[in-house]
Amino acid sequence: MFMKTIYKTIIPMLGLFAFSQTSQAQRYNLFPPEVKTEYPSVVYDFLERYLFEIDSLRMKGEFVDQRLRDDKVVFLAGSAATAKKINQDISFNINTTENHYYEVSWSDSLGNVILDVAFPMQYELLLGKPKVEIEKDFKSTITEERSYVPTRLSNEKLNKIDDGCMMTSPISNYYVESLNTATYYKTSASGVAAPTFLDGDKWHSAANLFLGRIDDISDYTLFIEQNLYGFNKIHYTVTLQQWLAYCQAMKLQIYFAIEEEREDGLKALLIAQSSDLGFNHMMSIIIPDHFVTNKKTVFKATLNAYIPTQNVKDLYKQYIDKPKKRI
Repeated sequence: MFMKTIYKTIIPMLGLFAFSQTSQAQRYNLFPPEVKTEYPSVVYDFLERYLFEIDSLRMKGEFVDQRLRDDKVVFLAGSAATAKKINQDISFNINTTENHYYEVSWSDSLGNVILDVAFPMQYELLLGKPKVEIEKDFKSTITEERSYVPTRLSNEKLNKIDDGCMMTSPISNYYVESLNTATYYKTSASGVAAPTFLDGDKWHSAANLFLGRIDDISDYTLFIEQNLYGFNKIHYTVTLQQWLAYCQAMKLQIYFAIEEEREDGLKALLIAQSSDLGFNHMMSIIIPDHFVTNKKTVFKATLNAYIPTQNVKDLYKQYIDKPKKRI
């Protein structure tokens, strides 16, 4: 039995994907429409599609045990066929297991578990598409119509660090202290704290820009070289606003670090992590020297998208081994 960490009865928004094959295919209806609308989640789409598919294969006389083993899907109670007994009035719970597995269960009015299924936080499985297709679709995913709202101070504290500059607290880091979620503020003469965005303070300004603290970003552009499966590459341009809006919609946690200061500007590393889908985007960014004063700056970025979380350490080793400069 899996050790459960109760996530929430209704899972928070994970982001929306366009599943053309899912919408056209037959599927079970396991979750109330109002739940799907108010708390959209890829988990709903996955289970309705996947359980129908597995049960259909079983009814055709095909063996599904190997498929379930390959997908690492485990039925703790019931089976795919049990999904036929589920209606939208039956209560359900979505739990997580140590940030590696989802566990979804349905219970009757007496509290008896009808169906209990666990499956990994693995984006290829959840999206129903292989990595090669997901990577190729990434540009269109970023450029979907979304709103962007700069991140404001909420429950964060501001701690003075140097020259009157303040850093948000608490912060999280990713493997090393320098790759973190810290943003920076200055207090005006009237006592109002505002995000640092000054030509004379490029390190802090860059962190604030790429962590979504700056308002006026509509003219900034990312020219992306994306590494694809099979050592292929594609090139495309998106706006910084589209990128940050995508990260917000997907609830990605962004970590940022300055790797080095160059004659022509800064080189930075950015990790955008999806805890819910088990992937990370890794981006190396060249930040030209006058990006604060030139709002039409083009940032050149090298992107590795959809890195499985368990594989990040391998790609990250080169970064860890390099000496870093700290803000």
